[in-house]
Amino acid sequence: MKKEYIVLVLAPLFLTACAGNVSHRWCPPVATVQEPAPVVYEKEAIQLSADALFKFDKSGVNDILPKGKLELDVLVDKLKKGYVAVKQINIVGHTDRLGSEQYNNKLGMARAETIRNYLVRHGIETDYNVSSQGKSDPITKDCLDTLSKEALKACLQPDRRVNLEITGIKVVEGK
Repeated sequence: MKKEYIVLVLAPLFLTACAGNVSHRWCPPVATVQEPAPVVYEKEAIQLSADALFKFDKSGVNDILPKGKLELDVLVDKLKKGYVAVKQINIVGHTDRLGSEQYNNKLGMARAETIRNYLVRHGIETDYNVSSQGKSDPITKDCLDTLSKEALKACLQPDRRVNLEITGIKVVEGK
């Protein structure tokens, strides 16, 4: 009876000795679980010239210029081959200061939507945020209204753009 009592009392002590980071020869093997590495998303900003993408003052898919289609095809290829996953793409349309605020907001949004639709039609499935800054975020500072209409339009060209911010996991080179 004493031996049984000793075994009954000591058995739980031996089993609890296997808990934690302690390993004894009588302990059953413990499978180790490796925590997965945290997912790290990178952000990449891309600026496309609206004048290279679209005919002046236009925004539709049929208004995309040949150079613009080429730029968009390069972007699609980059998204497909350069990213393991694309979590989100923010697209913001911008215009120059010529025209009313309401008109420019609408034009900037239409251009951003056209870019989104182009990406979707070419297989880029992700979450999209599409917006317009209209003429509220110019790049140019020195374009005077005293310039001729054509010269002013040329001076303001950098303001006409579509910005993309891509959030995703990039392909690691060499893998």
